[in-house]
Amino acid sequence: MDVRRQIDEIIKHRKEKADKLSEKQEDYKTLLAALKKVRKQESNRFQIKDDNLRNEFSAKIRALEISTAVTRTEALIKEMDGVIARFRREYISIATIGKERQGKSRFLQSVSCLDDKVIPAYSGTSCTGAVSVIWNDQRIPEGKLKAVITYKKREDAVALIRDYVSIIAPDYPYQEIQFDTIEDIPLNLLRESTGRDAVRQTAYTHLEKILFHFSEIRDLFDAPPETLTDPDIIKRVVAQNNGLAITDDESEQYYSYLAVARADIYCRFYFDPGKIRLIDTVGIETTQLGASQAMLDTVKNESDAAIVVNRPIADPQQKDVDIYTDITTHFAGKSPEKWLFYLVNHVPGQNDNTVAGFDKGISNWGIAGHMIVNCADPNDVEKSFMIPMLQTLLSNIDDIDLTYMQVLQEKEQVLQQTAQKLINYINSLPAENTGGFQGTQAYEKGKQCFNKIGVELRKVVDHYAHERKEPNYILWNETQKILNNLDTELNPSADTIQKIADSNAAVTGGNVWNIVLHYVRNEITRQFIKIDDELAKENIRFKNKLVNVLYDNLSEFFGEAGDADDDSIDMTARILESVKSTIAGNPKYAQIYDAIVFLNDFEFNTRATIIQTVRSQLSIINPLCREYVNPAIGFYVGSCGKEIEYFLTSRLSLIEENLRHALMPIYNTPNEAFFAVAEEFYDRLTFAVADLSTGIVNDMSDVWGHFFQQYSHVIWKGQAQDIQMLNQLLSDTKALLPLLEACSK
Repeated sequence: MDVRRQIDEIIKHRKEKADKLSEKQEDYKTLLAALKKVRKQESNRFQIKDDNLRNEFSAKIRALEISTAVTRTEALIKEMDGVIARFRREYISIATIGKERQGKSRFLQSVSCLDDKVIPAYSGTSCTGAVSVIWNDQRIPEGKLKAVITYKKREDAVALIRDYVSIIAPDYPYQEIQFDTIEDIPLNLLRESTGRDAVRQTAYTHLEKILFHFSEIRDLFDAPPETLTDPDIIKRVVAQNNGLAITDDESEQYYSYLAVARADIYCRFYFDPGKIRLIDTVGIETTQLGASQAMLDTVKNESDAAIVVNRPIADPQQKDVDIYTDITTHFAGKSPEKWLFYLVNHVPGQNDNTVAGFDKGISNWGIAGHMIVNCADPNDVEKSFMIPMLQTLLSNIDDIDLTYMQVLQEKEQVLQQTAQKLINYINSLPAENTGGFQGTQAYEKGKQCFNKIGVELRKVVDHYAHERKEPNYILWNETQKILNNLDTELNPSADTIQKIADSNAAVTGGNVWNIVLHYVRNEITRQFIKIDDELAKENIRFKNKLVNVLYDNLSEFFGEAGDADDDSIDMTARILESVKSTIAGNPKYAQIYDAIVFLNDFEFNTRATIIQTVRSQLSIINPLCREYVNPAIGFYVGSCGKEIEYFLTSRLSLIEENLRHALMPIYNTPNEAFFAVAEEFYDRLTFAVADLSTGIVNDMSDVWGHFFQQYSHVIWKGQAQDIQMLNQLLSDTKALLPLLEACSK
């Protein structure tokens, strides 16, 4: 049978299966994206303000069991990735497994025509350092080769070192080890931690070798792939030594392999079996950390078959049984009787009397074949092992592939059961949630709001009806503070006045008196003008009281609601900004709009009245006024400070007394203004609107009802958004149906 032609046919057929799987996988990827979109919405539940809707939202998510579907779809897609990659290979991949010094490397030499420089096979020593993948490439000239070396990543080195240290000294802060700190690891401290523990001692031996030679190989980690053609250089990269005893003067030890992930070697095989590759794994008995697991993973992920090479010196031993058990356990359900082969290595003159017994001992194991072969004889390897092994493997390949397809089918069946549950649940969901205020419901809500606004506004009007007869407490308090300090804090001290006189030789006592009068007048008026700053805050508080109920009821219409006592929030201004873009220009809501504009434009201040009243009383200290009376004595410049202070104090006391009487009539004016504005605002928002030209009268409760009805989508924007979020969930969930139905078939 033409092995090469059969391999080509298998590769072609596998690609066809891979294409079909890829098409199906795309459907699962589309389903996975849709499932994740629905699952992602679960985090949106915290944005829903309405408790009932939020609970409804969460309940629908939980009942969907989306996470289970996501997990199972991801697992299936990942499994398909492996199978698709296997079926897309351009070659048949075979791994070689065996204990150290069993002839594994010698067997590979006999197949590939490579020698000890590339595949070291020395007696009495561990040879192979790095995993080598040997490709049959008939394009390579005879006697030539090409090796592509792939180096490990820095994170691989860190992970390996941490694993070693965690075994040797679990209490050591191994998680803190970084690539740049590997050479700082205290070996003496770790050596003390090994004690008499054999596992720790073995781990320490390997770690010590890595750390002693780390400076030689550190630059290889993260290095780009390297192509080599010189066997002498390749040997130093993939082998552990040159095969000579360590006591030999020409012995060489190599350590680059510690940084090599794999070496892909391309060469012409002695005979041309077609598109195959052989993987040379590190010996099973090596105590390098993770070597056994790496070997099993290589067979599982990269190989179609495995060859166990044994050079028996007796019948099968427990170690041989353990190797077989590890392989078959790791590949449970993968039919080793189809792909696992044993090569019993016959070394003439050494194990002539043991190979037959070993071969007989394994004959009842579940394996695809077992042959006695001299690994050092290329002709024997070809005819007695490679050709019959390949023929058996190729005849079994469809069955081997079927085991991988069966795993996919099992995962698909599990996912199909989950999909059917989802389909049943989704079909029970409503098309959408139609909750929220709309139509007559919103209209009635508007009338209720109107009634509440009317009641609250009437309370404010009643409050200021009483307050208008009382002094405004802010105006009263601020003026009293000024008047109480008029002849003390506002009157410069004698020392201050004297400094003015002493600072300029040209001034007279009369000049100083006038300077002080000018200062005092300006300071008094400045203090009274500042009262408007406090009254401005009172303006906002007053207007906020009038619109607070409206603002709270329509908080989403106007923006976030705020505390009416917070001077920094002008609710009326916010409301006006909103109505400008909605009801402005709509005659139906003209009275509401006009009321808000009126209130926003209102600003009470006392500046004109107070300044007029205060200035009228300051005329007795203003030389420009008729009421001014000049002091009867002249002021001596050298001692005018005390004299001016005395005279000015008496006049300020008189001004204070006069102002207390003169200001009395204006103390209640702010409250009178507030009452008038409250009445006006109440009238505009609550009284019926009459069109005298037509005689039509519109009740304001109807106006508010229509307003709420027309703008319900804005007034209850938050609830509308909550419902929209829930409906989006329903819509996205419904969109899963055709995808789920497709995968459930």
